[in-house]
Amino acid sequence: MVIIKLVMLPSFLSDAFASLRHPKPIYLVGGPVRDHLLNRPCHDWDFTCAGAKKAARALRRILRATLITLDDHRQIFRLILPGAGERLTIDFAECAGGAIEKDLARRDFTVNAMAVPVARGEAGRVIDPFNGQRDLRRKRLRAVSAAAFHDDPLRLLRAFRFSAQLSFSIEPRTLRLIRKNPGALGRVARERVREEWLRLLSQPGAARVVAAMDQAKLLTVLFPEFEACRRTAIRFYGRGGVLTHSLHTLANLDWILSKLGSDEWPLFKTVLTPLRRFVSEPVGGFPTAAWLRFAALLHDVGKPATAQVIKGRLRFFGHEDVGAGIALRMAERLRCSRQESLVVRQWVRHHMRPGNLAAAERITEKAPARFFRDLGENGIGMLLISLADHYDYLAKRRWGKRRDPVERLSERFMERFYLERQNVLPPRIIDGHLLMKKLKLKPGPIIGRLLEAVQDAQVEGKIKTAADALRQAKRMLPKLRTADGNGQRKLKT
Repeated sequence: MVIIKLVMLPSFLSDAFASLRHPKPIYLVGGPVRDHLLNRPCHDWDFTCAGAKKAARALRRILRATLITLDDHRQIFRLILPGAGERLTIDFAECAGGAIEKDLARRDFTVNAMAVPVARGEAGRVIDPFNGQRDLRRKRLRAVSAAAFHDDPLRLLRAFRFSAQLSFSIEPRTLRLIRKNPGALGRVARERVREEWLRLLSQPGAARVVAAMDQAKLLTVLFPEFEACRRTAIRFYGRGGVLTHSLHTLANLDWILSKLGSDEWPLFKTVLTPLRRFVSEPVGGFPTAAWLRFAALLHDVGKPATAQVIKGRLRFFGHEDVGAGIALRMAERLRCSRQESLVVRQWVRHHMRPGNLAAAERITEKAPARFFRDLGENGIGMLLISLADHYDYLAKRRWGKRRDPVERLSERFMERFYLERQNVLPPRIIDGHLLMKKLKLKPGPIIGRLLEAVQDAQVEGKIKTAADALRQAKRMLPKLRTADGNGQRKLKT
């Protein structure tokens, strides 16, 4: 047993344990010990002992906390402190095997298989039976035992999440164990997989680790649709086909996100503050950046189903619409919420739009308004994903210089959205009820088309009052009805 370095509890926990009278030893275990040794901030405090429920109840009274049961079978409990928010958790678990050495032997990786005894309010020295501290120094992940992945197949994915989170490599023997049976991940509850997958995508530089997951045959266990991508457009994209391009797009997005933290990067310089806020804004408990990475990986998933050779050229007409449906099903299969799944679908469906706009001879004043009217603030994410996609066709020495049409359009649209919001999305001066009343219309899609036409005229400065808006709608009505006879055709954007 290796005993090296002292680990201390925060003062409020130290004081609480000083008042606690529990007959069995209590240990701080796993992540908190690892993070303390790495000098990383810790918000999750995990303890184990015999009689965990009794210890948790006693500590609850001292801290005046709320006690909830996370897993009744394995006897895992959580204390929620008043006013602490979601940034702090205190968990108690029954000591597996009845002794700390047996408990640590059942854990996933050596860097997580360390413990510190808590006695009289003071933490003791590190109990490290598997040389986890040595692996911390070497920045490597090593499975505690060959049974680690059999005991809980989610650890197959967790290995890569820790690799991204800690910037550690996975040592060769552990990689061989992962590659031996990657399909076991398919037996894990999708809710647990979603949590680990999005925690991985929340990390800077996640692209490197996702590529390593693919090499370990784990990515296509999660998303079998990528096998068809791997076989499609090999002549154009090289080995790995569309999947290689998707992994490159993810890596390009990582590069862009890293540049958002630099005040020296010329692109988006005038809107860096709101952009940083946007990518860090939580969605479903994870930063928007994680969902952007997910959509970047899925953006071309519709290409295998739409690939066809026309006049000697490989084309993918409509792949964004087909891909949007596939991406929705993939997100829902991962137990993402309806809202989360629809955002991913939206980004996949519209990922061609910025490039098409940038290729136009002239971009009208209405173009940014229509873009953000359709996408809202998600249009900002769409611009980032589209730029990452576009960068795979552009020499890296030219990235971020404002020389490229897609870069110029992305910057212009972002500036219009963040700096001229009232001009891009002016508040509506009439609503559908007023239109129906004044123009004697019945409810239907044409009402929305008329409101869009009115808002376009607002953006161009042609109308300013409700009376102007009604006159504009009255003029547009015959054109919309003539378009297809029933007002179903949407105005082009």
